[in-house]
Amino acid sequence: MKRTIKWQLLLSFVSLSFILVGAFSWITLNLLESHFADYVRERQESELEEYSTDLENLYQQNGTWEENSQAIQRVGRNALQQSVIVRIFDEDGQLLWSPSASEEEDAKNKVQDHLLHMEQMVGGMESDYVQSRSPLYDGTEEIGMMEIQSVGPYAYTEHDALFISDMESKLVLVAFFSLLIPLFFALLVAKKLSSPIVTINDFTKEIAKGRYSSLSLEETGIREIDDLLVSVNDLSLQLQHQQKIRNRLSSDIAHEIRTPLTTLKGNIEAMIDGVWEISEERLYRCYEEVSRITRLIGEIDRINELESQESQLQKTTFDLTELAQQIVDNFQPMLVENKLNCSVSGDRVFISADRDKIHQVLTNLLANAIKFTPSGGRIDLYVSQSKGTTSFRIIDNGQGIPPDEVGQIFERFYMAEPSRNSKLGGQGIGLSIVKGIVNAHQGTISVDSIYGKGTTFTINLPMAKIK
Repeated sequence: MKRTIKWQLLLSFVSLSFILVGAFSWITLNLLESHFADYVRERQESELEEYSTDLENLYQQNGTWEENSQAIQRVGRNALQQSVIVRIFDEDGQLLWSPSASEEEDAKNKVQDHLLHMEQMVGGMESDYVQSRSPLYDGTEEIGMMEIQSVGPYAYTEHDALFISDMESKLVLVAFFSLLIPLFFALLVAKKLSSPIVTINDFTKEIAKGRYSSLSLEETGIREIDDLLVSVNDLSLQLQHQQKIRNRLSSDIAHEIRTPLTTLKGNIEAMIDGVWEISEERLYRCYEEVSRITRLIGEIDRINELESQESQLQKTTFDLTELAQQIVDNFQPMLVENKLNCSVSGDRVFISADRDKIHQVLTNLLANAIKFTPSGGRIDLYVSQSKGTTSFRIIDNGQGIPPDEVGQIFERFYMAEPSRNSKLGGQGIGLSIVKGIVNAHQGTISVDSIYGKGTTFTINLPMAKIK
């Protein structure tokens, strides 16, 4: 089952928090129990040591055990009250005091009841009677021995059990709140991360439906998401712009095709109806209109071919300067007709490229320069090379490109301002083809123009590796 990013983040955060809090609580509980067990053991050892101290003090008062039988018995019975069974021996190993069998049995039964009660309160109790021996001293002289049977390894009291139980309960409570706090912040973080993504998702769905607008969202402070917001906004604006271009293109292409079709239809109908005689001149005019439509469709097809990367480059190594001069020579009649000066300069530079397509690039750029350069103007072509790159520049002192159009002239189907375009002719497709060919060669093309003064196109292509 697919989860939303919000729940995926929440689940991941909570799982991690659960593991960390659980591990911390387990370690803390074990450390607390270990330290408390050490405390209980030290307390028990201190209590048992008190019996030895009492007996040693009794002996030191009289220097003998014989006059202390009552006091020895009192020490032994005090120990029984604490469920500790002691047997006291003199220096010769003779028994001085021992509880009766019934007293010992009562003490052990009392201990078993106590241990059962502790098991119910604490759980995991493994204590039972353990036996040890403690020598008795008068200074450095051994004066006897005390045999001890006590609860071990830990002699927990009811107070101890209540303390452990309370400690465990509070630790569980702390762990619970330690999970609630991260859960709260996890919800906030998940919402902060998922909310803009959900908004972007809805926004892209609107884009897919052709509804373009600007996405208004405050910055999240998260670089990746903020970058995504900017990218989606830019995408929407670009698509909106492209949609305007397509709408304009549809109108322009319809006009460009409708005009020759109307003329063609009128001529053919006139000849069919006998209004006009069928003549070679009229047939040639019909042919020109058909050719005009064919060229327009062909240019559109070439753009599609280049952008879909279906065009296979037939690369050869050739002199770019020589090719540029050849193209200028081909345009000489038009240059003379328009009274334009045109020259090619630069060293011989060899490139590895599709000669026919580069020929098309230079032809389109030169034709474009001639179209927008007034009579008496100048067009210069420069070829140079530097650091593995071949540069080709075509510079004219024509009318230039308006600032608001410079960034759009290479866009697919972009056409100049209608009045200027219709005045100068053309369908505004040539530069799109040029850019597509340059890109196919892993090159770049740029334009620098000052409106009213002229334009410079610069093409950079990889140089050929001469063996």
